[in-house]
Amino acid sequence: MKAFWRFSAKQVAVWLILLVLALLPFLSSPFIVYLTSMALIFGIFAMAYDLLYGYTGMVSFGHSVFYGVPAYAVAVVSSTIFNFSNPLISLGAALSTGLVLGLIVGFFCTFTRGIYLALVTFAFAQIFSLLVLSDPLGMTLGENGVMGLRPAPLSLGQYSLNLFSGVGLYYTALVVLCMSYLVIRRVVESPFGDVLKGIKQNEQRLLSLGYNTRPYKIVAFMLSGLFSAVAGTLTVFLNNSAVPSLVDWNVGAEILLITILGGAGTLVGPIMGAFLVIFAESFASAWIGSGNWVYVMGGLYIAVVMLLPGGIFNSRFLKADRS
Repeated sequence: MKAFWRFSAKQVAVWLILLVLALLPFLSSPFIVYLTSMALIFGIFAMAYDLLYGYTGMVSFGHSVFYGVPAYAVAVVSSTIFNFSNPLISLGAALSTGLVLGLIVGFFCTFTRGIYLALVTFAFAQIFSLLVLSDPLGMTLGENGVMGLRPAPLSLGQYSLNLFSGVGLYYTALVVLCMSYLVIRRVVESPFGDVLKGIKQNEQRLLSLGYNTRPYKIVAFMLSGLFSAVAGTLTVFLNNSAVPSLVDWNVGAEILLITILGGAGTLVGPIMGAFLVIFAESFASAWIGSGNWVYVMGGLYIAVVMLLPGGIFNSRFLKADRS
């Protein structure tokens, strides 16, 4: 009976949170809707990173590649090289880019481990950042970035449905976040996910049992790249642009910190971390100046590492509630 009530309380909490998120556009300002949309998108990105770091134990400082390069893939197919207006083509190009980049980066990175793997991913981030700034074949427009990438509203007879800006994009991001969570949760709870967890805990033991762990790690990179590309595409639609900062290595460092802050290896924790960081950055910038918010965020990270070393979602209170 005790376990039943705990389970019921968890379900009630989830549905209450979803209800609040569903009603948020009717209860708050457009600015809060924008911030929450960004938090939802970064929640997808953080789950993608958590699949690689939290469950497989591979540290990446180059996840900006999987986030920003697919964003530029949208720009290439819809603006700078081609002129496809269909959002499904843009999404397909971005997802394909994320998968291929995951395969390439994963292929090279899985030759290394530990700090060397992190350095290789960082090198990839620097390479692609310089590539974007160099504007190869006029695809990225260099430092200026590419503007006006938001698809037109979908036409449904005499009606139109706008899923790519404002409230419409907010609900799109919310639905995609929920779907991504269910898919990634299914992955980590599958036999494939058990192997990923085994790689994190003791890869040598898996090797001694006859497992070839390298293909599993490459697939983990590919899946992480795929969901990161989803987040990058939604960011393009939200901001109506693809800019070089999306590929900057700082994005990869920030998503690592968000994942650790929320609780690596939990999926829900990184989502919580994304909301906390996005809102803290915005309000700290407003209260103490745009150049000083980093001090607040730095203090927040230090406090969590010292007081909650497993992250917010792995704190004693929440951990006991989930048991």
